[in-house]
Amino acid sequence: MTKRERFRAWRRTRPFTGGLLLLLAGLELLLIPLGGDLGHGAIKLVIYIGIGGVFGVLIGLLLIAAGIMIWVNPLHRVFYGIAGIVLGIVSFPTSNLGGFFIGMLLAMVGGAIAFAWEPGEPEEAVEQSAEPAAMQ
Repeated sequence: MTKRERFRAWRRTRPFTGGLLLLLAGLELLLIPLGGDLGHGAIKLVIYIGIGGVFGVLIGLLLIAAGIMIWVNPLHRVFYGIAGIVLGIVSFPTSNLGGFFIGMLLAMVGGAIAFAWEPGEPEEAVEQSAEPAAMQ
């Protein structure tokens, strides 16, 4: 089995797209307040970006954590999906209009996909359940 096939098998056992969209939303919300300001130091950074930038960084980090946790622990996808949707909505008033709407929409769609995802049946179970119906 090649690396690509193993990755495909791993990806299909979890809500990969929802986690990826949450991760991208978090990165987008992080890049707006931190874009080019990292050289100022920790104290000046907080003063420079203001309280809205601090919330943007915090929400961005939480969205990244939710996206990774959906990949690592898909059994708790409902909690992390709802948390991603709520964080996306909260990012609108607190973080530059939700990252200029892009981060907010990515978080809401990613959370909805993760929330709605359900694990499929293994291929062996599908093949076994199809055999008795064919015999009748």
